[in-house]
Amino acid sequence: MIAGVLARATRVLATPLLPDDYLAFVDPLWSARAPKGRIVATRPVGPATTELTVRTGAGWHGHRPGQHVGLGVDLGGRRHWRTYSITSAPDAEHLTVSVTAVPDGSVSTHLARVARRGDLVGLGPAAGEFTATGPLLLVSGGSGITPMLGLLRGGVTTDAVLVHSGRGGHVHADDLDDLPAVVHRHDSTAGHLRPADLDDLVPDWRARTMLVCGPIGMIDAFTAAADAAGVPCVVERFRPPEPLDADGTGGTVTFTTSGVVAEADAVTPLLRAGEDAGALLPSGCRMGICHTCVGRLSVGTVRNLHTGELETAEADGDVIVRTCVSAAAGACSIDL
Repeated sequence: MIAGVLARATRVLATPLLPDDYLAFVDPLWSARAPKGRIVATRPVGPATTELTVRTGAGWHGHRPGQHVGLGVDLGGRRHWRTYSITSAPDAEHLTVSVTAVPDGSVSTHLARVARRGDLVGLGPAAGEFTATGPLLLVSGGSGITPMLGLLRGGVTTDAVLVHSGRGGHVHADDLDDLPAVVHRHDSTAGHLRPADLDDLVPDWRARTMLVCGPIGMIDAFTAAADAAGVPCVVERFRPPEPLDADGTGGTVTFTTSGVVAEADAVTPLLRAGEDAGALLPSGCRMGICHTCVGRLSVGTVRNLHTGELETAEADGDVIVRTCVSAAAGACSIDL
């Protein structure tokens, strides 16, 4: 342990500093190599949800409506990344995201309940393709309203209808009146919003592209309805699909850059196996969306836990895998 710390310290001291490093010493927001943001305001927007207003630094390259961003915070001596939908318009002065504290969620709890004005956060690049053109029907439930705010505030279309379901005091309830769209509110305490309700709420819904974000049951119900009606449908998930049952016994995973070796079964994501073994690995959404955790598979085979497909290292080409949704299918090596 001591030898490892000394080795890392020696590398830092022996590495020449670049101009960007000196700028970061003066003001962390000036760094283009390690983009950061500074929280300038916090606002409660739900029982367990806080909106963070962030002033972005030199390394931030903007976003498109409907995208998400990774926020990095240092907890317990480690940098942790989580991904959140962007709720501000691309031309807004500041970036805004809303974070809901989840049970046992150390990062979300810190951002929603502990973070204050003046705190620095790491910023990943904006990512995601949750968008569409033409007449839109936006269907959301609970905190699924957040990417819808980004779409509508960003002016993705002039013809949109939002149908939102939530209990009393739900997330961003006070902001719905300001949205540039026809809004139908459904109090979920009176029963779940169902696809059958659309004929009364939005009679022309079959002529619109549907975008859905919310609880898994809602997503499944409305995507099935869209498929049956032949309606294009785009989905944003805050949780990954349930992993498939996987055959096999896993294997030994070597993280070549970190020098960490882990034993993993056939259903444990490589990311978690590596972290449990002490590797400091990049991560973001941890559900296969943001591509922050990717690494090159240099040896062996892994299985995609969402699709069941196998990916095998190739001697003459790069095979890039997402460690948060991939598991060992025998001994393998990842360049992380």
